[in-house]
Amino acid sequence: MSVEDKKYGTPYAETEVLLAMAERDVDHARALLAEMTPGERHALEHQCQEVINLIQIMREDEE
Repeated sequence: MSVEDKKYGTPYAETEVLLAMAERDVDHARALLAEMTPGERHALEHQCQEVINLIQIMREDEE
């Protein structure tokens, strides 16, 4: 990730992608994802799915 890509102030591409999405900055998120390797994107996808699963479990516990 180049210096100009640190639009949201984090040194981590994965965090930068999430912050971009939270700000609805899809173009920035897409540009960052395009710079990642397929393996990095797969790892991020897996981590996001794990977060989704955890939220679902917590939601069920709250019911």
